[in-house]
Amino acid sequence: MSKSDIGDFHWMLTMFNNIDVGMVVIDNNYAIQSWNGFMVHHSNIDAADAKDKSLFDLFPSIDQKWLVRKIDTVKTIENQAFITWEQKPFLFPFENYRPITSTVEFMYQNITIIPLPSLTGKIDKISLIIYDVTDAAANRIELQKLRAQLTS
Repeated sequence: MSKSDIGDFHWMLTMFNNIDVGMVVIDNNYAIQSWNGFMVHHSNIDAADAKDKSLFDLFPSIDQKWLVRKIDTVKTIENQAFITWEQKPFLFPFENYRPITSTVEFMYQNITIIPLPSLTGKIDKISLIIYDVTDAAANRIELQKLRAQLTS
């Protein structure tokens, strides 16, 4: 590895750990391979403690049958899929930490599921990108409540 390659790896790793979205990589057995700083911060589970653990053991509240079906579809079509908070308010049961939207108890999330092929082209890992959309979701819910009050 050249000095330039090491430098590139270093800034990419720094970005991965500091970006304001959750990034999780799991293998075909749903064991966590990568867990970024967002996930550490919101789950209170260190990356080293998450590594090689089953996603479903760490988060037993995740609907395993539902998520496996979504991931299997991503593997089959070899294309990403999206889950919006309107379909499922959250995948990971993270508490809401934003003071402006403190009326909601959990973090609303949009999720992107991305297939990660190996060098042979076989999908052997899946990336889950978790976006905190609590502000937008709370605002929309409040707006819907106000509309309902005005029309009744």
